[in-house]
Amino acid sequence: MNGCRGAYLLGEGGFGLTAVLHTLTAVLWGPPTMALFLGTGIYFTVRSRFFQCRAGTIVRGTLGCKRQTGTQEGALSPVRTLSTALGACMGTGNIAGVGTALTVGGAGALFWMCVSAFFGMMTAFAETVLAVHFRDKDADGRRAGGAMYVLEKGLGMRRAARIYAFLLAASSFGVGNMAQVNASASALRTAFGIPAVRTGAVFCVLVALTVCGGVRRIGAVTEKAVPLLSGIFLLCAVGALWHCRAQIPTALREIFVGAWDFRAAAGGLAGQAVRVGVTRGVFSNEAGLGSTAVIHAAADTDSPVGQGLWAILEVFLDTVLMCTVTGLVILTSGVHDPSADGAALFAQSLGVTFGRAGSALTAVTLSLLGFASVTGWSYCGERGTAYLFGSRAIPVYRALYAAAAFFGSFLRLDTVFRISDVLNCLMALPNLLSLWLLSGIVFAHLRTYKENPICQYYPYPKKEDRT
Repeated sequence: MNGCRGAYLLGEGGFGLTAVLHTLTAVLWGPPTMALFLGTGIYFTVRSRFFQCRAGTIVRGTLGCKRQTGTQEGALSPVRTLSTALGACMGTGNIAGVGTALTVGGAGALFWMCVSAFFGMMTAFAETVLAVHFRDKDADGRRAGGAMYVLEKGLGMRRAARIYAFLLAASSFGVGNMAQVNASASALRTAFGIPAVRTGAVFCVLVALTVCGGVRRIGAVTEKAVPLLSGIFLLCAVGALWHCRAQIPTALREIFVGAWDFRAAAGGLAGQAVRVGVTRGVFSNEAGLGSTAVIHAAADTDSPVGQGLWAILEVFLDTVLMCTVTGLVILTSGVHDPSADGAALFAQSLGVTFGRAGSALTAVTLSLLGFASVTGWSYCGERGTAYLFGSRAIPVYRALYAAAAFFGSFLRLDTVFRISDVLNCLMALPNLLSLWLLSGIVFAHLRTYKENPICQYYPYPKKEDRT
């Protein structure tokens, strides 16, 4: 969900704030952190015997279940849960982030994004299972969960839980809000000449109207917005791929050659492809950060594994499908502009098929993605705030969150963005720690589910039972 670039707020180098943040980000998101993310996913994949490859089980446990609306106060139906979680993690990174990954890491970065997503499916599954298992009810009787509840109730780490909740709330303002609005405002200004202030004002009003309705209204909005924006995006992408279909075999060859060409792995293209691909994969689907598990914990279900299946589907749709399509559109278009940022590169790629309309299509898609991400992340930040200060602090958070959407449209956000990177990494560390220490609970639930693989809601009735 990352990929927005702005100018530095403070310091151009030396000992300025930007230089410090740049160094800190490079250290925190270095090879050890990437190994931790990948290692966690590999561990749960191997121990579950590649559970994410059981497509039939996942489809029957998600799309094969009869839809129903949430019956619990403050709970979400399965489709709304998936839509809200997808909205939170998709963001502008599915376009701008992929373009940046290809520019920096080459075509091979797309392969490693999918690899990280493949293992990230089980990371997302594990954190969702634990979030549902250890969830509680807040002062208003609504279901609430996430890594902070897992740390407190599962490990007795109250202080770590409060730190995680603070980082979650703080991150929602940066990468979940202002960075998304800023990217949308930039795209709309380029395509239609709309001033950034106007975009910020519209976002501010829409966000305020949405988040003030709580999780049910957020879910209702994302349930409609996410399929719409996904449909627009996929239609445009399929049209572009059909126009450049002769280049698809060449693009696929570039992806695999770039991913496995380790002749310069000590710091050359292949090593860069691995680093950038894994990093962007994590930023795209957020598996390991624990943020979307907060949303899944609000689902109207009593089956931790059943909800975990939706988390697996979420990561697949977000990265394996959406990001792969974005990357193929760019690679098959023949556009190579190292000076362009990710969004501009995608707009130029669509321009090969749609002409000047490519920029407009990109701007519309980015704006919809950005709005979905802002609304989805608002619930994550709201839960972190409520955990720290109680439900009475939620109205204050909502007001500040809507105001941040306005200021994010025209602020220079590079420093804010780097701060968010730091917060995200610090947030991931206690979450990943809890996954390792409480993995036994995850596999216990999984064994029970395999013995009795019932739908988390209820399945469609058999043909002979239908009336």
